[in-house]
Amino acid sequence: MLQKSRKITFILAIISAIIGVMLTVQLRSSLHPVHKESRSIAELRTTLQKELEKHKNLLADISKYNQLYYQYETSLSEDESISVMKEELARNRRMAGMVAVEGAGVVLKVVDAQIPEEPILDENMTAPVVGEYTIDDEDLRWLVNILFANGAQAISINDHRLISTTAIRNVGDTIQIDTRTIQPPYELKALGDPEVLLSALKLEGVEENFQLANKKVLAEKMDKLMISANNETRTIQYMKPVKEKGDS
Repeated sequence: MLQKSRKITFILAIISAIIGVMLTVQLRSSLHPVHKESRSIAELRTTLQKELEKHKNLLADISKYNQLYYQYETSLSEDESISVMKEELARNRRMAGMVAVEGAGVVLKVVDAQIPEEPILDENMTAPVVGEYTIDDEDLRWLVNILFANGAQAISINDHRLISTTAIRNVGDTIQIDTRTIQPPYELKALGDPEVLLSALKLEGVEENFQLANKKVLAEKMDKLMISANNETRTIQYMKPVKEKGDS
């Protein structure tokens, strides 16, 4: 009888242990739920619209180059070929930043944000941390890359036109664009579809990122925006003119 009682006690102990483990696992799952990525339908639609716009731009580029190829192939005279090449040269000069451009776009100004006298506490009853870093070259490159990736045709920072070889870098406590030192507040001008550019900045979380440095990005849509040409001196190191036959 004693042996039977011990067996029952042992079984009950095992059952109790199993129930305890199950309750512990369930409690931990409740305290630490798995967070799944969730985005609103509006954000998904905006992202889809942006990708469709990129696809549309790529198709337009393909059509443009096909048309240019067709013009070269079907030119009836030397004068017509030269005219096509001059038009292409003018277009490439605009893209290379060698001439001023004008059109619709946006103007972004990175300015100091207002610090409230009594900081707003978050859900953990602690004040948000701001001002831990200042704006540096990486922040400006990030902004420029977002704008170019979303269709910006030309960009300037503090009226300095950016081209494919432009360098944005920290030099001591200041930022240099090529060889020119720029000082805050920073103003970026970008030619392109204003709605697309502003939507991209919102999706990338630009406002939240700059808030960490106690900065604010003011955005303004412009129907007519002028961006001047790049006036940096270009040094050619490796290219040499091709000699024609008969030249010594």
